[in-house]
Amino acid sequence: MHFVQRLLHQSRLPLTVGQFWKYALCYWSIFAVITFGQLTMLWLLRDGLTMRYYETFIWLLDGLFWWGTTPLILYASLKIPIVFKDRRKRLFRQITLHLLILTFLITFLNFFHYFITNPIMFAVIGREVSAESYIFSLFMAYPAAFGQYMLLVVGFNKVSYIYRYQALRQQHFETELTNEQLRGQLATAQLQSLKMQLNPHFLFNTLHAVVSLMIKNDIRKATLMITTLSDLLRAVLVNQKADFIPLQEELRLTQQYLGIQQIRFQDRLKVEYDIDPATELCPVPQLILQPLVENSFTHGISDLTTDALIRITSKIVGDHLRLEVIDNGIGQKQRKASTGTGLGLKNTLLRLKQAYGEDASLTCSHPPQGGTVVTLYFHTQTKTKIQEDNDILLPYYR
Repeated sequence: MHFVQRLLHQSRLPLTVGQFWKYALCYWSIFAVITFGQLTMLWLLRDGLTMRYYETFIWLLDGLFWWGTTPLILYASLKIPIVFKDRRKRLFRQITLHLLILTFLITFLNFFHYFITNPIMFAVIGREVSAESYIFSLFMAYPAAFGQYMLLVVGFNKVSYIYRYQALRQQHFETELTNEQLRGQLATAQLQSLKMQLNPHFLFNTLHAVVSLMIKNDIRKATLMITTLSDLLRAVLVNQKADFIPLQEELRLTQQYLGIQQIRFQDRLKVEYDIDPATELCPVPQLILQPLVENSFTHGISDLTTDALIRITSKIVGDHLRLEVIDNGIGQKQRKASTGTGLGLKNTLLRLKQAYGEDASLTCSHPPQGGTVVTLYFHTQTKTKIQEDNDILLPYYR
């Protein structure tokens, strides 16, 4: 029972043990009926005699023997598969091994009849089959037995191969699906982690500015900055579970952040927007512009005493979105050399790579006339306002 279960599991056949024995019985019964018909015709042609009942008994034992050895034959077919695409030498070796197995089974069957069946028949009915008859039967039945044996071996190999191939394909598909889900979960977790790093970054910088105002005893500005910061954090928390938001919503968050900075700079700061209407509904990572704007303050216009300018632009370039944050700060003339980008820009670049792959880029340039241009470039899908409204309304009309 356990041997058959292991055989079915190894071959991947979707059968129970009971079904296996039923199919094996049907297979051998077909050849048993054919053999019985041949023997009957043979005896009819020999002086009109028919098969004697003890010969029928031996024929029945032969059928039960082959039926009972089916698991062993199938096990041999799995261990020594007949593969016609192999080299001739290997194919010849495989067929030779199966011939030896078949020879052993037939020899064992005839020895069983001669040493066990014969004495029993002689004790019951006083008759026995001579050794010459068994030797004659061995050679006469060998070709037919070889055909039946090889048909079972090759057929089982092919059917087992099909089921094992399908099982491997299904397993491969499930593995790939699991890997895709894990990669998606990992990407989401990394995006959330990067966003969690970013939020405290600008929060601490803003609180530092509040402390500076309080040290200067400018309580009114400090209070207004805290209130504006509270509004910004509230807006961020509304979308805390969203990794991507429309660009127009991202611009609102950026405007709130700029509102905090304008409290510090007041009339010294001017903000300009050049936003392509086609980009307003493009999904972008949340708080992707804030570190760029903060970089303009920290490394560009913070030392300017008048006419500080920050300009934010967006444009569709093919199937990509280009965002730019431009300032008129000291640019290449900055006094302190920098060995690389700050935490905010590094974080932004990591988020872009995580979300869009190597196709995304962040570049920082310094035009000859001065200032700094930070450019984000990544693949996006544009939507019109009508398409967005349809996405909302269609479920109600379906």
